[in-house]
Amino acid sequence: MKEFESNNAINLLQTIFEFELSGAIRYTNFAALVDNEKSDIVDFLKEQAKESLEHSQKVGDVLVKINGYNQPQISPVTQAESMNIKDILQASHEFERQAISLYQNLLDAVKDSNIYLEEFARNMVTEEAEHSEELEQMLREYS
Repeated sequence: MKEFESNNAINLLQTIFEFELSGAIRYTNFAALVDNEKSDIVDFLKEQAKESLEHSQKVGDVLVKINGYNQPQISPVTQAESMNIKDILQASHEFERQAISLYQNLLDAVKDSNIYLEEFARNMVTEEAEHSEELEQMLREYS
């Protein structure tokens, strides 16, 4: 078993915490921009906003458990290229791919050194991959 580098894990978790908080804002904004006639998309985006907030809460809890401290900052929130559904879905897909990458970085950093964080990161990679696949399907439908 390799040595657990808590400072590195704390820094990665803080980055993820900020990223997930920005996701709640991003998805809330996207849901407001989509025409309500596309209620399935609006509902999906609102659900993603809730999940991003829940993810930030989970990450915050994990930070505290490993003696970190949540710093309530938000990553920059980028806007979609335009306000059409395809661009919003594409920007959402890119966000989910970035989330996968962040959680994968955490997984790589803690693998074989902290089983608790390893399992947490593995579960989050799986969740984010499911969101990414869902968005890929939606993109195919709107292409």
